[in-house]
Amino acid sequence: MTEQSSLNIPYEKLPMVDLTAPKVMSRRNRAENSSATQESISQDAEDAKIILRYAGLEGNLTPKSIIEADEKYMIGTQPANTATTPSESLNIDMRQKSVRKPHYTRLLVFGSGLVFQAACCLPLKVIAASLDGETVSGKILFNSYAEECGGKLVYAFMGKGAELIVDIKRGESTRSQRLIFRGIA
Repeated sequence: MTEQSSLNIPYEKLPMVDLTAPKVMSRRNRAENSSATQESISQDAEDAKIILRYAGLEGNLTPKSIIEADEKYMIGTQPANTATTPSESLNIDMRQKSVRKPHYTRLLVFGSGLVFQAACCLPLKVIAASLDGETVSGKILFNSYAEECGGKLVYAFMGKGAELIVDIKRGESTRSQRLIFRGIA
């Protein structure tokens, strides 16, 4: 896993979320994945702690400073490349059935601002966000992808507010995951 220094990366204004983007139903059967075991919860928590250290965000997080999404769903997006070959889909399915990679999304409230953290089996990228319905700036604190570890992302937002909406792109998917965090401030 490679580290990325965030010291010299400036904050960039993100595109606003498209509130008219249609919700997309998942074709995957989530019933088999929905029961989180204590082992997987512990694995995700340990992974999240290590990744925060890589991002330079060590410290004690309290349960009050870790916010889970109030809403989470997939939306349709305009893909950069609409051609997805069957072999690419097959490779993704095969990877997901191998050793379990951590999967989590959460918002962390620090004194200096809001930090979004996510992990899954694909590369991750924040493609749009809004804070209390306004444009927001952000920067990558840590971003990596490796076949054996999956994708890891730590992203800092400038400012604070009561509602943050984040759209995340996973790999080359034509869909994005929308996460809505409320009651932050």
